[in-house]
Amino acid sequence: MYQARPALRAPNWVILMNTESSFPSVAAGGTTLPQHSQGRGWPVYPLGQADTWPEGPRAIAELIGGSCFPMFMALGDELRLFYNSAYADLLGDKHPLAQGAPFAAVRPELWPRLQPVIAGAFNGHATRLEHALMEFERNGKRERRYFSSSFSPVRHAGAIVGVYAVLNETTSDVLSEQRHAFHLRLGETLGGLVDAVHIMQAASAMTGETLGVARVGYGEIDRCGRTVSVDRDWTDGGIASLAGESRLLESFGPAIVEQLREGRTVCLDDIALDERAAPYAAAYAGIDARAMVIVPIIEEGRLAAIFYLHERGARHWTAQEVAMAEDVARHTREVVRRSRVEESLRDEKRILEMVNRSGQVLASTLDLATLLQSITDAATELSGARFGAFFHNGQAGGDALNLYTLAGASREHFEHLGRPRTTGVFRPVFDGEGPVRSDDITVDARYGELGPFHGMPPGHLEVRSYLAVPVVSRSGEVLGGLLFGHPEPGVFTERTERIIAGVAAQAAVAMDNARLYEIARKSALERDALLQSERAARVKAERLSHTKDEFLAMLAHELRNPLAPISSSASLLSMQFADEPRIRQTSTIISRQVKHMSRLIDDLLDVSRVTRGLVKLKLGVVDFRDVVSGALDQTRPLVLEKSHHVAVQLPGEPVYVKGDHTRLVQSVANIINNAAKYTPKSGTISLVLEAGDGAMRLHVRDNGSGMPADLVPNVFDLFTQGARTLARSQGGLGLGLALVRKLVELHEGEVRAHSDGVGQGSTFTLSLPCVAAAPDGAWAPPQEFGAGGPALQRKLRVLIVDDNSDAADSLSTLLGVQGYATAVDYDAAAGLARARAERPDVMLIDIGLPDVDGYRLAEQLRALPEAAGTVLVAVTGYGQPKDRERAIDAGFAHHLVKPVDMTALVRILESTASAAAAAALAAPQAAAA
Repeated sequence: MYQARPALRAPNWVILMNTESSFPSVAAGGTTLPQHSQGRGWPVYPLGQADTWPEGPRAIAELIGGSCFPMFMALGDELRLFYNSAYADLLGDKHPLAQGAPFAAVRPELWPRLQPVIAGAFNGHATRLEHALMEFERNGKRERRYFSSSFSPVRHAGAIVGVYAVLNETTSDVLSEQRHAFHLRLGETLGGLVDAVHIMQAASAMTGETLGVARVGYGEIDRCGRTVSVDRDWTDGGIASLAGESRLLESFGPAIVEQLREGRTVCLDDIALDERAAPYAAAYAGIDARAMVIVPIIEEGRLAAIFYLHERGARHWTAQEVAMAEDVARHTREVVRRSRVEESLRDEKRILEMVNRSGQVLASTLDLATLLQSITDAATELSGARFGAFFHNGQAGGDALNLYTLAGASREHFEHLGRPRTTGVFRPVFDGEGPVRSDDITVDARYGELGPFHGMPPGHLEVRSYLAVPVVSRSGEVLGGLLFGHPEPGVFTERTERIIAGVAAQAAVAMDNARLYEIARKSALERDALLQSERAARVKAERLSHTKDEFLAMLAHELRNPLAPISSSASLLSMQFADEPRIRQTSTIISRQVKHMSRLIDDLLDVSRVTRGLVKLKLGVVDFRDVVSGALDQTRPLVLEKSHHVAVQLPGEPVYVKGDHTRLVQSVANIINNAAKYTPKSGTISLVLEAGDGAMRLHVRDNGSGMPADLVPNVFDLFTQGARTLARSQGGLGLGLALVRKLVELHEGEVRAHSDGVGQGSTFTLSLPCVAAAPDGAWAPPQEFGAGGPALQRKLRVLIVDDNSDAADSLSTLLGVQGYATAVDYDAAAGLARARAERPDVMLIDIGLPDVDGYRLAEQLRALPEAAGTVLVAVTGYGQPKDRERAIDAGFAHHLVKPVDMTALVRILESTASAAAAAALAAPQAAAA
């Protein structure tokens, strides 16, 4: 039973009748059955001819013929197929020969999977399969689809004579869920990796396993755009790896290459049938691929890399699979880019540390052997060499080169080889002409041209990659050479050469200094050189300080940009799934962490500006009770999260001080946040404000972890933090209290800390001089605009202009859910054109646009009559005071920092809506007057 035939052939059973139509009906014993396509009649089934079928099977056959769902019956011991036109579409070119043929012969690839299910139906058990993966052949191509299906027994006269199957394709739903889950797993997996190679390996493996692909990997395109090289890839074991191979791009067809250079994904179901690829079948055969998806990765306007999926046979790629490949390529490339930037920063840090160590050795000793060994060790590590050596010219102006220091190898490897020979790879170095670098010295024409070895000497260390750099004194004398080797080819790069050249320069300085020390014992020339070095270091330090400040500002901008779509998306999730506790909780966590990140960014910038004296206070007479209230509002989320009890004691009369309300609120909020973070859950925090003797004092007490006595004097220093576990559950950078002290000192006040010890809690006291009374125009909390005003009878039109599509689209969706009519443009030109045509009420404009910046766009809008009534709002990652002032000068009415405070934005939109409603209401009255 259930034995598959060896091959599918045309059936030669008795024909019932012929027809020329595709699936019309033919009368059979009172039942209409679909007639065979292509003019063929139906074969005789195990139940006999169609007009003799019993009532039950005949009714099922009529149901199958009239259904738009794929259905079939498999009748008799051989499971001969009877199916409808919807199922015929799944068979492809196997139809019509499959009609009446045994199921196992028609679908041999599915038979092992479905045999137990069909056997269960013959035993009287109906089976339902939910979202089952079915891999089958259609039209010569492998396809992966998901179906929810049921298999039921077909009964006649008390016996089971066949199986009735109904299929419902769920591929789109399953792949959408898989895509979402895949991205979550991909983010978690890649988030724990720091090496670019491991990141690409992990992404390739996850993609291949998820989509059932034979081979997945990344290919790097050379700068000239001629070759593609694969470092590592992933395979399922049935196809060879391409790791370590390089091939010419043009060998795969100019049409394919051109499409990739245009940034468009290439999808090939069958290379032999694709007119773009078929003429270049030899190249594709060389990589054993017949179907593939190639996603281009464009960087700086050029094709920099590709992400590819390969199959040995033909395969139909679904839109969801192609979209997933594109998502993985973009996401992984961004992670790789960040990884390489971080790796570069780590390399630079490592270089600076090594140079610093070398400098310390220089400062501590002038012993030549100690100096050169330190230089050799550092240079070997910096270059990534397996071993390094320094050959020293022992005679001034002479020709006696001797092995002086080694790293990574023993002296025995060099002793029997003698001094370096005057070949093309040694002579330029020891003549002082410059460095020599070779990716593979064994095939380098400059190597081995002289006897006695004509190549690698016997017993020599295995060398493929080679780098040699001369060490030349300030007088031009060649002091020796640094030589490095590695058994693998292509290890040393141009950047490596530059780094080692710097190390060689340091070695030359060290040797010169040692000679000068021995000759003149710190002569006047040496003191002058040290003085010049000190001056250069001071200038460099000042330049680095300025560079650091610019870096912090740019860092804040780059960090705020991705926070904007995250914040908007979290708010949208919270609104759209308000009845889903888990989603609401997740969006709350995301929003809270975004706000935490924003506070850290603000603290970094504030500390930098305060320590450089760039903060300008907006002084006014302030009631300090309002300052305390504002600080409590700011810190409420953290206090509620940790379930603290807060007791506030304020005097009945105003406590006036002269200060900047915003900066004072920031100072008090930082103290309260510090108390909340270092107090265990359900702790107590008390705030007591008192005034007297011309001064006010705010005491903030907690019953938290307290401080050891040695920490109290330094608690307001930069980057000072209490004891932490490895989990760093309190977070922070140690900036908050340092910022408090600086801001309070700017207000001519002081702040002190006290603790009785660890576990005894802490008390922070902030003191400021008081003023007699509040003059006219003193600060007061802003009033809500438009409260109780007329309502706008249409949706407020909001235009978002931002080249960050994620930020723009998520903000547009969020505002759309809240009832605003939104539109999005990604550059200034498009935004200007839309503003002229649609006259939006509000425009949210990013400053860093690709064509012209947001300031210029605001000036152009202000010159348009159509945009005269449009409220312009700057939405940007640049948040320093000078940025706000420049925005206002350019014509913006408001300046919001990413991620946007939705409360502030909604307040602006409501204010604009009220103003627009009032204007609309006044217009008819003015016309009547």
